[in-house]
Amino acid sequence: MRILHNRWVKLSLVLLVLAYWVFSLKVFAHKSDEEVCNTVNVTITDKQYLNFVTEEDVVKLLRNNEKISPLGICRKRIDTDSLENFLKSKPRIKSAQCYLSPNGHLNVAITQREPILRVMGRNGNYYIDYELKKMAVSSNFTAYVPVATGYVTEKMAMGELGQFALFLRDNLFWNDLVEQIDFDEKGEVTIVPRIGNQLIKMGTLENYQEKLERLRALYEKGFNKLGWNKYKQITLKYDGQVVCTKK
Repeated sequence: MRILHNRWVKLSLVLLVLAYWVFSLKVFAHKSDEEVCNTVNVTITDKQYLNFVTEEDVVKLLRNNEKISPLGICRKRIDTDSLENFLKSKPRIKSAQCYLSPNGHLNVAITQREPILRVMGRNGNYYIDYELKKMAVSSNFTAYVPVATGYVTEKMAMGELGQFALFLRDNLFWNDLVEQIDFDEKGEVTIVPRIGNQLIKMGTLENYQEKLERLRALYEKGFNKLGWNKYKQITLKYDGQVVCTKK
């Protein structure tokens, strides 16, 4: 009987502990839900190379929107999905992740949109990002990307010109070389390189990869031996040819 009694005592203690644990979870969960958000912690995941958006910008966006601001609101009433959608609707923000800490703090992780091209043409001043979407410029930060000038339309910038810019960005040699892409009224392209004093006449952007391969062969096999400053213009518009014009 003593053994049976001890077992009942142990079982009772276990049940008591379990009951207290369940009770505590409910109490603390309720208390946590009643916590008021008084702090927004923002992390800009790509701030080491992009500065279109700052932590202060994000806090200000949330604070100034009375319909969605989490500050002073009980955590159970905060809809993090709505917060994420609100932030992602902003022109320089690519993605946003929001979650609440048990102490009521709102944590926000932001990824910025990354430009591949800046358009400074007759029809506007803006960036084109990796998704070939238009992106507003910022007075706080200037991206180090090729600049398109002249007769550039938004359709071109988000189409064939954007594809050309993606090709440049994904190829280190060309990304380092091309500084400016100028379009004349006929749609023909002149490239201004970062090195050398030559203007590169591309013709149109049609077959641009083949044209650039001819130019690369000239740089690697010709200019490395002859020097970079003997010619004022390189023309690639003729099939299978590279025409150099001396100074």
